Amino acid sequence: MLKKIIGILCPVFNEEENIVDFYKAYLEIQNQINKKYEIHFLFLDNRSLDNSFIILKKLSRHNKNVSLIRYSKNFGVMKSIYTGLINVPSKWHAIAVFDCDLQDPPNLLIEFIKEFEKGNDVIYGKRIKRNESYVQKTFRFFYTVLSKILIKNKPDIESGAWLLSNKVVNQLKKKSYYVPYLPGLINSLGFNLKKVEYTRLIRVKGKAKFNFLSYFYYAIDSIIGSTLSPLRISVFLSIIFAIVSCGSTIYFLLAKFIFNIEFQEGIAAIIIILLFNFSLNFLILGIMGEYIGRIFKNDEIKSPAIIDEKINLKL
Repeated sequence: MLKKIIGILCPVFNEEENIVDFYKAYLEIQNQINKKYEIHFLFLDNRSLDNSFIILKKLSRHNKNVSLIRYSKNFGVMKSIYTGLINVPSKWHAIAVFDCDLQDPPNLLIEFIKEFEKGNDVIYGKRIKRNESYVQKTFRFFYTVLSKILIKNKPDIESGAWLLSNKVVNQLKKKSYYVPYLPGLINSLGFNLKKVEYTRLIRVKGKAKFNFLSYFYYAIDSIIGSTLSPLRISVFLSIIFAIVSCGSTIYFLLAKFIFNIEFQEGIAAIIIILLFNFSLNFLILGIMGEYIGRIFKNDEIKSPAIIDEKINLKL
């Protein structure tokens, strides 16, 4: 019986201390699922500045099932993963995405495969416990609240561990477009999702590349890349300001010419002109924002990361 191939997609940037441990850990998982599945690797080097690429080339020479893509520069983790997904071999039956830091436990792959065998096309890890700083926890809390308000049917696939069936990957290849918020893109395809809860481990070796600023940029990408709600809010606010401004204008006109309330000379006219100007500006900006948002949603065809080198990769 031919074994099904599970591809391990691993983005790498300055992870020389973890690569070999990561590789060995999933070879151990291979021994547990060896009867039905064969594990292949695709490492995505985001132009590492340390010895990561050298280590990966050595692994690819010793194991034909280890493939490697090196990008022309650091395109970021999401674009790196997306480009890897659209370049995986067509013979792979499913593709699992795991970070190289081993904070997502390798045995999570076994649980993913169990759900994959039940017919689920998108399986993702749901972190039920995190080891984060107070600042990160506070930021994540506000981001979670804000995104739930703004994003309708917000996807929950935000961990570093996923498993996608080849049906999902084939759709990504057909669409051939990239958005910064990759979980939202995958969710938009409409395949059934299944979560697997797990506890995220502490990083043992190396330094985390995802800092507070990275979380902030990711939050902006996820909100702006998933919904037009912020623009709709600006339109709503512009209408409120316009109503308030018009009401204030009417008040000053009545106060000046009907009720004969005395104002310093020229003050009433200046206030009326400013209020009218503000209301008009808010309304125009709101309308412009709405049109820009529609252009943004229609202009989702974007280039994947530029590949500088491929090793052991046959589509």
